[in-house]
Amino acid sequence: MTFPYSTFQIGSIVIDPPLIMAPLHEITDQPFRQMIREVGGVGLTVSEMISSEALVRHAWKAERMMITEGERPCAMQLAGCDPAHLAEAARMTEAAGADIVDLNMGCPASNVTKGGAGSALLRDIRLAEACVAAIVKAVKVPVTVKMRAGWDNSQKERAEYLDFLKMFETVGIQALTIHPRTRSQQYQGRADWSLIAKAVAAGTSYPIIGNGDVVTAEDALRMVRETGCHGVMIGRAALTNPWIFRQVLESGFTVTEAQRIDLCVRFFGLLLEILDEREAVHKIKKIGGWFTKGIRNGAHFRQRLNHIHEADELIRELEALKSL
Repeated sequence: MTFPYSTFQIGSIVIDPPLIMAPLHEITDQPFRQMIREVGGVGLTVSEMISSEALVRHAWKAERMMITEGERPCAMQLAGCDPAHLAEAARMTEAAGADIVDLNMGCPASNVTKGGAGSALLRDIRLAEACVAAIVKAVKVPVTVKMRAGWDNSQKERAEYLDFLKMFETVGIQALTIHPRTRSQQYQGRADWSLIAKAVAAGTSYPIIGNGDVVTAEDALRMVRETGCHGVMIGRAALTNPWIFRQVLESGFTVTEAQRIDLCVRFFGLLLEILDEREAVHKIKKIGGWFTKGIRNGAHFRQRLNHIHEADELIRELEALKSL
């Protein structure tokens, strides 16, 4: 099976192909997104989750997350629960070049939800409505939401997420991504794709993007086949296989070990262009372990990661994998 359609739209923004790199905290920064785009197959990239509270305080780390360097189209994702601060932060992301502003209503992390943001907004539909409405009024670019199936299983079983879908339509969002786990599930258990299908069947005026448990190219195709979703968002699978988007679009697309190693070296080069060496080495230590999964002698490299502190040495270790 080939992908059943080539594009969909979020407002006036064409997403071509209809595959999206999910926002992953402390991972999908600008160099990671650039690497994913160079690999190909992605129609939209999304920033890391940016705290609206940090942005309005002009925190340097939050402002750096808005760097896109020519990514088009690119969505910037905000987290928060104060409508006024979210509106101000949305205006800042729009001014920084965001093509789309996304509100995070899915993050299950306790350090986010304890303040009322992320998936905690699913517990208060009126506050969620105020937050989304404030963002929509503040910017001219399309506004989207990424949500979970509910706070817990009881909320999921009551299908309250369908009430949120109706509310989103009323306030004017232009696309919705659903990760069909509850906050209580965290990342455990199975993503219930039937909820994505029910969201599509609800017939909203905006497109529905599916997310969750897409590990292979076939999973992406099956999600579309089983749910009818308009686009597929892929997250953690891209950490061990950045080519997954190409593989969805190009049946039989394969990647050699040498290509995997070369991409890791290329990614490290992108990190060094943007970050200082110490931060770049820390980042590649975190992500390099995922990138080298499945490579012969990759375990040796991963063991060495904890003992490497210089960029040149790290690159030599990567290149050495080709001859081991």
